[in-house]
Amino acid sequence: SRPEIIQDHNDPFKIDWIVPSLINDDYVVGKKVLRVAEAEDFAVRFPLRNGCFNVEDYGSIEEVLGDIEAIWTNAIVDELGIPRKDLSSYGVVLVIPDIFSRVEVTLLADILLRHLGFRHLLLQQSSALVAYGAGFSSACVVDVGAQKTSIACVESGYCCQESRVSVMYGGDDITRFLHSLFMKSNFPYHEASLSRKYDWNMLNELREKYCTMNLSDVNIRLHNFFVRQPQETNTQKHSFKVYDEVYQAPFCLFYPSIVDAYYSPPDYSDTFVNMVVADVVGDSQSHGVSGLPTPTQFGFLPSKSVENGSAAGADVTVNTEDESDEPLLQTTAAPATAPATVPVTMPGTPDPRAPTMASADGPARVKEALLAAEASAGPSRTTPSTPSVLPSTSYVPDAEAQYSRMPLDQAVTHSITHSGPIDNVKKLYTSIVVVGGGVSFIPGFGELLASRLMYTRPGYLKGVVERADIISAPRDLDPRVLAWKGGAVLSRLECAKEMWISSQEWTDFGPRLLRDRVLFQW
Repeated sequence: SRPEIIQDHNDPFKIDWIVPSLINDDYVVGKKVLRVAEAEDFAVRFPLRNGCFNVEDYGSIEEVLGDIEAIWTNAIVDELGIPRKDLSSYGVVLVIPDIFSRVEVTLLADILLRHLGFRHLLLQQSSALVAYGAGFSSACVVDVGAQKTSIACVESGYCCQESRVSVMYGGDDITRFLHSLFMKSNFPYHEASLSRKYDWNMLNELREKYCTMNLSDVNIRLHNFFVRQPQETNTQKHSFKVYDEVYQAPFCLFYPSIVDAYYSPPDYSDTFVNMVVADVVGDSQSHGVSGLPTPTQFGFLPSKSVENGSAAGADVTVNTEDESDEPLLQTTAAPATAPATVPVTMPGTPDPRAPTMASADGPARVKEALLAAEASAGPSRTTPSTPSVLPSTSYVPDAEAQYSRMPLDQAVTHSITHSGPIDNVKKLYTSIVVVGGGVSFIPGFGELLASRLMYTRPGYLKGVVERADIISAPRDLDPRVLAWKGGAVLSRLECAKEMWISSQEWTDFGPRLLRDRVLFQW
């Protein structure tokens, strides 16, 4: 199809492009970046990526912190209209990820209290604040953002630390996959490139408008989209047909190997983030189990099954302290290996290691007690018994699970099953809240997730959990901003008065205060 040309004066949604010569500042922040006419002349950087500091576009942590401070200053001064000199009379709530880095939290708190000059600071994890904002005391919060998905269970306002899971995929990965499907289906705008910001925004709009998980919507449909380019004065209106591309694209969250084909996260172990860990907080355990960001982060590692070894391969030591002629065998293998069987005395057979009776006229009850003890010992020392049978497999923590993306349904199952007793698990299966801008606006996504959760639940829950329910956010609240709504609620609670950290306390004691001033394990 050929595009329809719309004159500039007839386009109600035309973009006012920013010419670089009209930019007076050294940098441009926020949505203005997307309207720069010649963006290739600028270094477009995002200080946060995949839910942590961006190490791909920055060479030092000072650059990252400088850009974060610039973005926050612009949002507060230009968007909220609060002069920077007045920030000393304001408190601030910092929303942090469920699986957080102590390094990043410490540095961000330092920016807010020392550089921007806020009067006091309050910290809380995002899943707990989502529950506050939605009005739920207990829920499993599934927060699907642009580049990161976070799952955690909240019980009575507290985040269950062992239930936390964070995976590096989100709405941006759906956009990449959708673009690939469109290109293979004769998409009319052949020049579309994800490296150009205006094309990326156009494809993001198509994802938000047309992606669906309702099978009834999978048919040939005609849609329109508009292409607005800075070098063109007119707008192009394209018509295109879709079939199942808009249905297939969101499935990449359940099959993360598709995500791996388009984007792989960097190796954080060889970056500047790893270098400053010990200097800032004194230990390396920052991002949960692994210490550094990984494609999947866990509050508690999943388990994997391993085959138990045989007793024949166990190390054997000889106990030479025994006075008998027959050595006593003991295994020193790991607990997962079946122990070697030690022959014992048959009932009624004298044990050569047993003390000799002084005479046949000894007390009868002593002899009977000795025979009874021998009888209770089991089979003979001279006749080997049948080896005891242990389970053929055992379960150990799977550290390798951190280095691959976990499918969304399995991540939610892992989170709920590690939330506590079986009664809590059963309750949380019926209280799942999906928030964030990644999938919240995709029709039918909640129903699909609920049906897949019933297939991925463990065997011991099949007779306990009969259904999974996805609870929608309150109608008057945008699911993308529930965490910020929860922060506003928390700051007004009576219990929050003991959680505030003043700028003077931060100067005197630093991050040591956080251990006693937060409602989660620091």
